Amino acid sequence: MAQQPMTRRTLLTATAATAAATATAAWAGRAAAAPLVSGTRLPEAYVVPGDRAFPTGHALDPRTGRIYVGSADSGTLYRGHLTTPEVRPWSPDGTDGRSTTSGMAVDTKGRLLVGGADTGTLRVYDPAERALLALLHGVDGGFINEITTAPDGTAYATDSFQPMVYRLTCTGGQWLLERWLDITRTPIDWVNGRHNLNGITCVGRYLLTVNSTTGQLWRINRRTGHVLQVDLGGHQLPNGDGLAFRGGLLYVVQGNINNIAGLIPQVTVITLSADLSRGRYTAGLRPPGGFHHPSSISLAGHRALVVNSQYNRWIAGLPPEVLPFTLAAVPLPHHHPGGNGQDL
Repeated sequence: MAQQPMTRRTLLTATAATAAATATAAWAGRAAAAPLVSGTRLPEAYVVPGDRAFPTGHALDPRTGRIYVGSADSGTLYRGHLTTPEVRPWSPDGTDGRSTTSGMAVDTKGRLLVGGADTGTLRVYDPAERALLALLHGVDGGFINEITTAPDGTAYATDSFQPMVYRLTCTGGQWLLERWLDITRTPIDWVNGRHNLNGITCVGRYLLTVNSTTGQLWRINRRTGHVLQVDLGGHQLPNGDGLAFRGGLLYVVQGNINNIAGLIPQVTVITLSADLSRGRYTAGLRPPGGFHHPSSISLAGHRALVVNSQYNRWIAGLPPEVLPFTLAAVPLPHHHPGGNGQDL
């Protein structure tokens, strides 16, 4: 996710709202006609209703198939299921003081973690009860962005405006958002006044995170805090956003918030070495018709779910370029290598 604007524009007209509803219905009809996968008809895209949703982060609960999506324009949370073509409002704007959202994650116990972007907050929910378990605060002036969870239940979050990585833990029912890694004490290049660390994912004892401004990929040891730049053989990941990892492959969402000439929004696939120290560009994935400023990503079976946020329009105070808002479901190529990594 990228920088939030200082002001917000007024809502679109009723005519635009009607157009959004019509477009949503049409998309839902097309999505429902997707081919069968493992006996279940899965949508080609998931519609996020509303003409001002501007979805940013999302999270998938692999145990239940539930999809959660958050809005940048408001604090609305949406929920759906892998088998249904539309997500619906689940927790309205303003609930528990939410006014915007950023990255999201579901932890090993099914709890929903919701970043609060430039409000510098992180909320923890029990989805079964729709109950707020914790409201936590980061560094003043920060932008809590993307979130990842580890198998032991620990979660980590990036701050795109302040040089910090947070660690979230729960002991005896008490939640703690720790200022875990001071970026100023690491080799990570930090550009003041720009959007820095963004996507983050946990791979065993390591974290991988991308700097949206420099395009650099970093490996962080969760046990020691040691930081290493991943050698991509000269390849860069400018505007890197959400990250996902599976079977030696890193999937990097690249939007184009900075309007870099020649950069086509895509999911970049990087084949990583077993120790995650080196990688090589493998493929670029795009759905038919392309992406509309993609942001977050999750992996669901043989597909990647990617939010078409249109965030570039929102920060400019512009209406969406296309309606409805969607999560694209992009097939993952079968020929990609598997295993725990390649000896590059």
